[in-house]
Amino acid sequence: MTEDQKKELKLLCYVNWMLAKKFEDDYGVRDFEALKTVVGLPGGGSLTCFLGERLSNRKDLYSQLGWFVYYMVDGEPFLSKNRSVVLLMLIWTLNYYRLEFDIEGLADFIVLLDTMKQGNSDISLWFSNNCR
Repeated sequence: MTEDQKKELKLLCYVNWMLAKKFEDDYGVRDFEALKTVVGLPGGGSLTCFLGERLSNRKDLYSQLGWFVYYMVDGEPFLSKNRSVVLLMLIWTLNYYRLEFDIEGLADFIVLLDTMKQGNSDISLWFSNNCR
């Protein structure tokens, strides 16, 4: 596991803890292997978009976000608030990259997402069509 991946794990755990405390829900990691999958991109890469790194093009950003959303929703690494963590991280990232998006449309997409029907490439495509 790379240093960037360790930072991303800590960030995601902290966001989950904040949300769970705010909404008086259970917090903690349910499946650490699933959480490691979230931050472990193919080829040993990581979700650098969450570390403040400016990616050179939007295709890379949408690809990272698609990966993140798919594995967070599919693997459910935390005891609770998995989709809330996804939504909060997406809002932060899309705002950081100064992209325009409909927050309600994004929330609906995350809530209704079915990973049995939509893979990470489908999710990436949704971002490219809805975030400019």
